[in-house]
Amino acid sequence: MRILAVSDEVTPTLYDHFDAERWRAAKIDLLISCGDLSAGYLSYLVSCFNIPLFYVPGNHDENYKENPPEGGEAIDGKLVVWQGLRILGLGGAPWYNDGAYQYSEAAMARRIFCLKPRIWLAGGVDLVVTHAPPRHCPLAFDVCNPPSGVGRACRLPDRSGRAICQDASDRTHRGFPAFTDLIRAYHPKTLLHGHSHLSYGTAKRVVEQDGTRIIDVHGYYLLDL
Repeated sequence: MRILAVSDEVTPTLYDHFDAERWRAAKIDLLISCGDLSAGYLSYLVSCFNIPLFYVPGNHDENYKENPPEGGEAIDGKLVVWQGLRILGLGGAPWYNDGAYQYSEAAMARRIFCLKPRIWLAGGVDLVVTHAPPRHCPLAFDVCNPPSGVGRACRLPDRSGRAICQDASDRTHRGFPAFTDLIRAYHPKTLLHGHSHLSYGTAKRVVEQDGTRIIDVHGYYLLDL
């Protein structure tokens, strides 16, 4: 199965310079949006590929309430099964100005708690789709909580001696610890997210945490499952 995931930024390759033959040869089965893209852009992609779209909202997607993407299915706060693939959607970002799709860490943890019966009935989850990333420190969250204005304070090394924390310095773009707890509890194969914009060139696109591949979609990403 091949998934085309998009997030945060319109990519010329998929819009101004769309090559129908190239993308037909790519054999995309499913579109997924991790948020902060206009409904018009997502509707355009659905019309070009003529395949299903699942999406979660980003913190800048309040207009989805009135004008959702045409041809897409919102999976925010839901678990859907598509062609045997169990997909869990959790949109939104950490709270910063009381927007519609902003959550405190406790509120996001409650959202996940309410989904536990559905996850149990489905026998687990294969793919998690979020807007915000998980908290990226696998050892101690308090070490990865730098004061406001300070950059990446966590310098705990992994076995190779490299720093392992990629959390942003500002609260708005830092990840949710609840997503890290979700990974540890259910071990999904992959988590797709947006929001962090690859920390503007300073973070890796793909990292692994407790056996789960975590991918910053920013722009677009081709995922084979």
